Amino acid sequence: MYQNQKTDNIFLPVILKKVQNAENQNFKNIISDHPDVIVLDLFSSQKKNYLKIQNPRARLSAEHLDQLFDDWRKDHDPETEGTWIYYPWSNRLLHILDKNEFVKLRTSRNHYKISPQEQQNLSGKTIGIIGLSVGHAVAVSIATERICGKLKLADFDTIELSNLNRLKTGLHQIGLNKSIVTAREIAEIDPFLEIECFQEGINDSNIESFLTEGGKLDILIDECDDLEVKISCREMAKKLHIPVVMETSDRGMLDVERFDLDNNRPILHGFLNGIPQERLKNIQPQDRLPLTLKIVDAMNGSLRGRTSLLEVGQTISTWPQLASAVTLGGGVVTDVCRRILLKQFTDSGRYYVDLEEIIKNKPADINGSTDSSIDLAFNFNEAIQLANSLLPAHKISFTPSEEYIRQIVEAGSRAPSSGNDQPWKWLFKNGRLHLFHDTFRSRSFANYNNMAAYLALGAAYENVVLKSKELGFSLNSRFFPLGLESGLLVVTEFTEEKNGDAETVFAPELAGFINSRSTNRTTAPPTLLKDSDYTLLQSAAESIDGAKLHYMTDRDQILESGRIIGECDLMMMLNTQGHHDFFERNTRWTPEHIANSNDGISIQSLGNVPVQLTALSLIKDKKVADALRKIGGGNMLVESTGHSVGSASCLGILTLPGSTPENFFLSGRSIQRLWLRAEQLGLSLQPLLSPIFLFSRLNSATGLEEDEVEKLIGLEEKFRSITTFDENLSKTFLFKISKAEKTAIQTKRLPLNEILLMVNNEI
Repeated sequence: MYQNQKTDNIFLPVILKKVQNAENQNFKNIISDHPDVIVLDLFSSQKKNYLKIQNPRARLSAEHLDQLFDDWRKDHDPETEGTWIYYPWSNRLLHILDKNEFVKLRTSRNHYKISPQEQQNLSGKTIGIIGLSVGHAVAVSIATERICGKLKLADFDTIELSNLNRLKTGLHQIGLNKSIVTAREIAEIDPFLEIECFQEGINDSNIESFLTEGGKLDILIDECDDLEVKISCREMAKKLHIPVVMETSDRGMLDVERFDLDNNRPILHGFLNGIPQERLKNIQPQDRLPLTLKIVDAMNGSLRGRTSLLEVGQTISTWPQLASAVTLGGGVVTDVCRRILLKQFTDSGRYYVDLEEIIKNKPADINGSTDSSIDLAFNFNEAIQLANSLLPAHKISFTPSEEYIRQIVEAGSRAPSSGNDQPWKWLFKNGRLHLFHDTFRSRSFANYNNMAAYLALGAAYENVVLKSKELGFSLNSRFFPLGLESGLLVVTEFTEEKNGDAETVFAPELAGFINSRSTNRTTAPPTLLKDSDYTLLQSAAESIDGAKLHYMTDRDQILESGRIIGECDLMMMLNTQGHHDFFERNTRWTPEHIANSNDGISIQSLGNVPVQLTALSLIKDKKVADALRKIGGGNMLVESTGHSVGSASCLGILTLPGSTPENFFLSGRSIQRLWLRAEQLGLSLQPLLSPIFLFSRLNSATGLEEDEVEKLIGLEEKFRSITTFDENLSKTFLFKISKAEKTAIQTKRLPLNEILLMVNNEI
């Protein structure tokens, strides 16, 4: 109902439909009472956009849209269609779409990061936010993404000039209640979102109604400064089985407390355990800083954050927060809340999105030889000289037996590698184990800038770590990047395990799967994975610093990705050097060839469909391959790959910040942990790396023909539209996960006497 008033407390717009008599009269009253009202008729443009999203396959011109709108208007009167929205605080009257069409159009660009069904499910959720400074960014982000249908906002405080270092609003809002300002901004983005404001903030008398009135909250977000409220709202949320999320804008620290799934959890992860209950009520001034230090686990805070905490009440009046951190927090909280509401994330804990740790200066280069004169065939004598030159000889405190070294290197050699080329050599000398990049074995089209080799070396090193831990040893390793021609050298010293470390948690359970791990290319109907499987795989992959695992489970996206992967696989096969690598260098075609070779891949393991094997046998002929390329043929193999990829339970993409070959070494470690975890869970993993390797070549176009570059640009654009990650994140590994039956074929490995040399000249 329209009321002719304008006060500082109004935060809800007036929603009218001219077709209804009473509301039509209200519409006229607004016009008569406010002759200076600003009228914006946005209906026609929004209706055209709505018609456009109804036809996603067509590239509609402006003229075509005008025609569609004119056809619609033959049976409809735009004046009485849609909804009129009056904003009293800005004296604006807007004509927009009806609610259903408005919401569909406004959220259309969420698809398929959020599916339409998920968007519908989210529209029935209610989120409560206490504290509207950091909470302002959270609330606006939640509303913009529309991950709920109702927001309850609570804050007693008003906007001050000092808030504008992080709160995105105008000077004209100073003096207004923070919840009102936030609600108005949301209403101007989406007037159909239901909003309730608690302008008095949260206290003992209204906390229960905030959490339950009109339906229990699905998530409580705590962004308030009041310690008593932080504690009391969690106690009530725990009682009511409501999950709590909090972001504190230092090191991107995020707390998730799933009281909905675990009602026995102590509040604030138990940081306040042992403190008498009476000290947590009416907290005395002298107790506030110690309690705050406990809650934020101050020793894990940033350097400047810890310094600032000690200055609160001294040289600064309150905890400092920056706009960049608050903005980041808004996005992180929204992302986590969405996944909680969609049952995609079920854990509790404390997490850090520390930009200063993720994005930082590279360490200074290690001084040492960068001589790239190693011959094509690996020379152990030169390797010994290089090893001697890099690190001075000194007394090693502990040296594993030669039998243990053989076991460790054997485990390392079980790592995956592109085409099973096994690009490693090992030297054990003076108590040190040296892992060399055998560049002769990795001279392939796939190995652009040593990317494929570094993935393999990282996986091999991870196996060394896990096997050493299983045997009871700790490692101290140094890394020497020797340049593109000479690759990488890793030097490891061993110590006897005493107290264990963070790496140890993976060793006992994962090391046992090193020998059974294999690439499984068998197809099977898609099977949904358990949420716990996703969580375990992600935690394994992301236990390597900087690694981030992204899942793709939407069937349409998987199928579209399968088409892109198939096109890239085909391009790798038809490229001149790529054809040589695949058909002559890596593939073993006959039983005799397989029996007499300890590297490469059996043709039987590359495809389980006869037509696919037949196609590969035909393309083995270089002339056939050249002809296919000229006519743009080979779609059979593209579809075959697409079918195989389409059978995945999910696709996974591993990213690391930046784009350096060294990231691929870390990626190899991360993927090996994930792969072994998948093996433990009975899941099958298959790398799908052709897009990663080919897209990396686009900047230089090295080894690519003009038509290949042109096609790759289009494929990369399609892939980017599906994998909309931060451009600063380098995609280092692409793979599929499925529950396919395991094949009996495992790739062979070079014997130890070809890859390991032990020099017994102890200091």
